[in-house]
Amino acid sequence: MRRRRRFLMTLAALFGSVTGAAAQGVTGPTLAEARAALAAAEETATGLGVGLSCAVVDARGTLVALARMDNARYFTADVAAGKARASAAFGAPSGNLARLAELRLDSVVDGGKMLFVQGAVPIAKDGQTVGAIGCSGASAQQDEDAANAGVAAIQ
Repeated sequence: MRRRRRFLMTLAALFGSVTGAAAQGVTGPTLAEARAALAAAEETATGLGVGLSCAVVDARGTLVALARMDNARYFTADVAAGKARASAAFGAPSGNLARLAELRLDSVVDGGKMLFVQGAVPIAKDGQTVGAIGCSGASAQQDEDAANAGVAAIQ
């Protein structure tokens, strides 16, 4: 019970930091930034010899841009967006949020549109989470590596 209370307090702190970006007027990734992030993620995927879908969302989880490589499976686009929504909502890499899946917060917060699995990382501006990029189609680590390359391209 004590661990659960501590976890819920941490969760409350995370929610507070997410809303701070919007409240301070920090804007999410622009379309130009999203395109640059997607291009860098695709270049990384090509170098790894894998086909990915990658999605860039703003802090609310609204899609800014999505790209699916020719050799990526059709469902990877939805998975990439779900990972990105989770990362943006909680301001953390999606792979760090597995504990939240046990609490079923994905269905409460965003109607089942979040995925708490590795492959997405937040995008920050001025110390505030303003969005995220998520990738899907390869191993979890390769997905995250491509997402990290996307963030690095716009920071």
